[in-house]
Amino acid sequence: MEEEEIICPKNMTHIYQRPCTEDESFEQVDIIPSKLPPAGIALYTDVLVTTRTDPLTRSTFNAMLDADGRLVNEHQLRKAVFLGGVSPDIRKEVWGFLFGLYPCNSTAREREALLLDNIVQYHERKSRWKTLLVLDSRPNATPIEQGLVARYQVPNAQNVSQNQSDTTEAILQDTLSSVSTSMHSDNIDFRCLGHPELAESYSSSEMSQKITFMRLQAQVQVNRQKIDVSKLRSNIRVIDKDVPRTDRDQPFFSGHGNPHLSELRDILITFAAYHDALGYAQGMNDILSRFLYVMGSEVQTFWCFKTYMETIGNDFMEEGMTHKIDLVRMLLQEMDPALLKHLDIIDLGNLFFCHRWLLLGFKREFSYEDSLRCFEILSSHHIELTSVEAARAVMREEMREFENTGGDVRTTGPVTHKEYTFEVFMCATLLTECREELFNCLDCGQVFSLINELKFDLDSLLTKSERMFFIYCKKTVGESFQMVDTKSDQLNKPSFLASILRYV
Repeated sequence: MEEEEIICPKNMTHIYQRPCTEDESFEQVDIIPSKLPPAGIALYTDVLVTTRTDPLTRSTFNAMLDADGRLVNEHQLRKAVFLGGVSPDIRKEVWGFLFGLYPCNSTAREREALLLDNIVQYHERKSRWKTLLVLDSRPNATPIEQGLVARYQVPNAQNVSQNQSDTTEAILQDTLSSVSTSMHSDNIDFRCLGHPELAESYSSSEMSQKITFMRLQAQVQVNRQKIDVSKLRSNIRVIDKDVPRTDRDQPFFSGHGNPHLSELRDILITFAAYHDALGYAQGMNDILSRFLYVMGSEVQTFWCFKTYMETIGNDFMEEGMTHKIDLVRMLLQEMDPALLKHLDIIDLGNLFFCHRWLLLGFKREFSYEDSLRCFEILSSHHIELTSVEAARAVMREEMREFENTGGDVRTTGPVTHKEYTFEVFMCATLLTECREELFNCLDCGQVFSLINELKFDLDSLLTKSERMFFIYCKKTVGESFQMVDTKSDQLNKPSFLASILRYV
């Protein structure tokens, strides 16, 4: 049935009759209000937000370190990262602290020792799954058949014509032979692991003995963990589909036989082998590529990625991501219930289209450089409902409310949802920023088309998300005071806030 426009009642701009998607024998009517319903609260309320700054520079970062290289004030670093991101020339060093590669109180010398330990540990982890794949394969199987390497790791192997197959196979076998040889070597190849500068300094007899002892200790730890080879092979098949298409538009990952693809593959397999419950899921490659691009070292990339995934790994489970999206829905219900109701009407109230934003940290929504900056800003965790900044904001609003009500006794605190992370506020802000366009969407296809074409300035979005964060803090404080007013006749003891004010 053709769509037919009919006469519009008052306050309506369009009424369309069209076939129902489930059954064309019935018709449905879509109504677009001529005036958008207001949001649940004033989203542009004047609140104090921090001024965004230029990226953190080396001189500022060095001033945060003491003479021995310790990070003196972690909160100061996280605040600086949140406000402006990090200058590319020091991003590797800052990410080492930000993503748990090194403790903030570690000295420069201690970090050197930790690096060596990380190299040894990673080498033994990778060697073990490779050995198990060989033992699980048929005799005389090639390294490709064993799962040790994939064809995309061989330069130009996929672009050789049929009449050159013999030559290609010879080149292939030479390449695979070198990979197999390095796997069974008794020495750690610092160059292949991204640290050629350490090869000479650790070549002395004394250091060789130390490394041998460290390897024995690492092997004991590694061998305690069981690896499900069958499940690992299943993960490798998915990894080998995803790695060749990871950020190939970036020069760092472009070209045939790019060695960085091999590093991505080995890190993902190593992680999946020792994290059986999580394994590998699509999207991990996009997260990992950012770490490898910044860190440049296979070893350091693995440990940053491992720490990060152990923190957010539940988001790759269906239950975890559903919960994260539910948080966005709950926040939108508080901040803009009219918009959420509209999305419910067009069957998008579940907000599953936010999945990519949350999982990849808005990687597809910005340029590559801005996506790195967004990732580190989100990972600074400076603005969270569990952070110091949130506690200060809530306290400020409590004191304002206390003054505005003439110093009446209050006996309850604000009820904030502590799981509302800053990325949840960013999702809600994105939706409220394009609420007019969303109200004009009549079906899922139009919404998805709108979402895929969204273009935002990162700093503007961050500022607006921070504003929503503080508006939420203000809102919850106001509601807590209103809640107490309804019970004021029944309560006769001083509030927690009043107790604090006696000592201020």
